[in-house]
Amino acid sequence: MPKIFISAGDPSGDMHAARLMNALRAMRSDIEFVGIGGTEMTRAGLQSLIPISEISVVGFWEVAKNFNKFLALLSFCDKMLASGHFDAVIPVDYPGFNLKLAAKAKKYKIPVLWYIAPQLWAWGENRAAKLARAVDKLYVVFPFEQDYFRRFAIDAEFVGHPLLDVPEYNAPFRDFSEREDRILLFPGSRRQEIAKHASLLVRSAELLHAEMPEYEIAVAKNNSIPFEAYRQFTENHPYIRIEQDAKQAMLKSKVGIVKTGTSNLESALAGMPFAMYYLTSFLTYYIGKKVINLDYISLINILEKRLVIKEFIQQDATPEAIVRDVEDLCKNPERYREVQEAFMHIKNQLGNCGAAKNIAKKIINLIGR
Repeated sequence: MPKIFISAGDPSGDMHAARLMNALRAMRSDIEFVGIGGTEMTRAGLQSLIPISEISVVGFWEVAKNFNKFLALLSFCDKMLASGHFDAVIPVDYPGFNLKLAAKAKKYKIPVLWYIAPQLWAWGENRAAKLARAVDKLYVVFPFEQDYFRRFAIDAEFVGHPLLDVPEYNAPFRDFSEREDRILLFPGSRRQEIAKHASLLVRSAELLHAEMPEYEIAVAKNNSIPFEAYRQFTENHPYIRIEQDAKQAMLKSKVGIVKTGTSNLESALAGMPFAMYYLTSFLTYYIGKKVINLDYISLINILEKRLVIKEFIQQDATPEAIVRDVEDLCKNPERYREVQEAFMHIKNQLGNCGAAKNIAKKIINLIGR
């Protein structure tokens, strides 16, 4: 019976890892999965060591506050790897923890097959040597990453982006006239982010309701977060509603206000133009400014190598500025069309659907069972 240790540390990683697990199980129904993941991975058969909600934090200060918890988890994983007779370790993104986990696996000569590469092209190359020592195979999801990681003698292979496995993202985009008069707000996929962004988004919603009353305003809910976390949006704001099916809402809404991250790419694949924003702690922002080596932070602008969607970060993330951009997207058909054309160009770069199935075949071959 093949036994795989698989580790993801955030909601998007949980989703992509679960798809890979299901693809592996379709080929080998007797595979045993142990590791770290969330509700999606648990449904796919994971024996989880810790709830993902306990480690899904962002920011340097936020990680530092949980240092002892991460240290204890890593020590426990070390003992598991030492005695568990694993055929492979599959880290999924989440480099802060997974790089240390991969190093432990190599110590016990367990193959490390990394899925969704750490974004070293954003954070600088200082981790590249560590990654090269810790990984046997790196499956990357953006085409430029293959050549980037091969520069460091890493066996990297572009496999397409797993979001293309979502059937809805393979449909043609609805144009402006075909979309519903709705502005969709994305506060994030973690409680920490929702709390951090609620005030900004509520004030933006108030301005939008006053200036564009014909538009409905909805908040995209993450399935793993309870309704109570979104109470600040709906209290005293009857015109704001909670949207439980975020994917369908993206496919149909006119415009979004979207936190940076995977949701940027999902919005693009759904053809929904948006304004991008992000707020974080002063320490995280200060350190990030020192180490991030990019002109942009949205995946859309990074992939297009130009400013397609506007970025509102920290002090620039004001309700007034965001609302002005949303109004422009709604009232400027030429810009709206240009943004959708850029989204289509990105979609065409990301390969074909079937990434999880293709990687599963490769993993089954590599573990040799």
